[in-house]
Amino acid sequence: MSHIAAQPFSFAVSRWTQGLVALLMLSFTLAGCGGGGGGGGSGAPGASDVLKVTVTDTFGAGVAGATVKGPLTSSITDHLGVAALTVDGSKGNADLAISRATFVDKSVTATINAGQANEIAVTLDRVTLAAGSSLASRSGFLPTVNGTEMTFEIEVVVVGGNSQPIEGLTLANFTLRSCTPDAANNRADCVRGPGADSDVAYAPATSTPETLALIPGQAAMPYAAALLLDQSGSIQTSDPTGARLFSAKAFLQGMGTDDRALLAAFAGGPGAKIRTAPLAVYGPFRDKAAATTAPSSYFPDLDGLSSLVGGDTPLYDSVDTLRQQVVSDAPAGLGKALVVFTDGADTYCGDAETCRTRRKQSIDDAKAAGVRLFTIGLSSGVDIVALGELANQTGGAFLYADSPEQLLPLYGSVGKLLSLSLPTYRLRWTVQAGTSGVFQPGSTLVARVQVTTNAGTFDVPFTVGIP
Repeated sequence: MSHIAAQPFSFAVSRWTQGLVALLMLSFTLAGCGGGGGGGGSGAPGASDVLKVTVTDTFGAGVAGATVKGPLTSSITDHLGVAALTVDGSKGNADLAISRATFVDKSVTATINAGQANEIAVTLDRVTLAAGSSLASRSGFLPTVNGTEMTFEIEVVVVGGNSQPIEGLTLANFTLRSCTPDAANNRADCVRGPGADSDVAYAPATSTPETLALIPGQAAMPYAAALLLDQSGSIQTSDPTGARLFSAKAFLQGMGTDDRALLAAFAGGPGAKIRTAPLAVYGPFRDKAAATTAPSSYFPDLDGLSSLVGGDTPLYDSVDTLRQQVVSDAPAGLGKALVVFTDGADTYCGDAETCRTRRKQSIDDAKAAGVRLFTIGLSSGVDIVALGELANQTGGAFLYADSPEQLLPLYGSVGKLLSLSLPTYRLRWTVQAGTSGVFQPGSTLVARVQVTTNAGTFDVPFTVGIP
């Protein structure tokens, strides 16, 4: 029998530890190369079995905040729309579920190759909902007041989620809502006028219209329109997925060859982030004459605006300044317009009466310059009277979205409204107040009509100026 000299215990443990460390290092090396993860398929995924998922919208912009759920883990896309998931390369594929508010959920299957860089690109479609807009009646009928009653006409545009007009509606599809002032609201809900006690409840004599006429669209006329986008801080809450920017792209893409577009954004105060607060104008008017001057060349600027949100809302000042540029720069012979998007009210004009005077000046100046104002309001925070008066009194239209899902159909209809080629419903109602003297000259009726279609039920707010 051979005899082996006994080694000290500490030395034996040291040699054993070194061997264990070497074994572990080899295991990690194999895992990093994909080794040990193939073959049997029963082990955990290797370190390199990572799937990069890039989520974009249909214009190629990254969708931030999307949830990407895989069979093992889930992740949230970053500001570029990118998420990374741990996957099991031995499975050969991975089923993914992608979701984001205001987008259509999507399920896809990604092919996975163990030990390789795995990537997949996913495009999400926007959710769209039917919506409507209002404009002053063009029949020449003026509101008439008889004691406690007032009879008026308005025109309403109704579009489906595809931005196409919904025709064939009848009296039964339109219901005028009764109105009761909300004491907790700082604004007039039903009737707004110079007097402090002007806001009084009213109800329609008949909830459905007294008359209805479908007014066909006219032959399309070319236009020069400036898009003015609200970039104030509240946008972060009302439009967290940038539906306004996506919708602006859709509007620019759908322009005719003879149309012109200009892009601008507004926000004021210390928190404003746009490049030249309170108003940033992006280049001269653009058309489809060449790729470098096409309206779609504004897309990078729109993408950049997604992170430039902050500050207050200098609405009237921005409208006035941009209007002057439209007048000076728009080609001759084209209809001139401003398309103004906001989710709130002017925060610079002062108290209610001062703001009323300030708004009237903006309206008078736009009318004198021949510039129509088209206003798009998002959320219940908008000043319906302000946006309605800016539009109605300059020959434009007031478009209202209760949610971001209605923005795309509305923006899709703006081009036809600008070119006067969109059909409208002309409706007449009579409303009744409980006391006389409510419908005073110079006051404004604030109202909502509920529209019921096969594409959904929604409200279209509108205003009627009392002469």
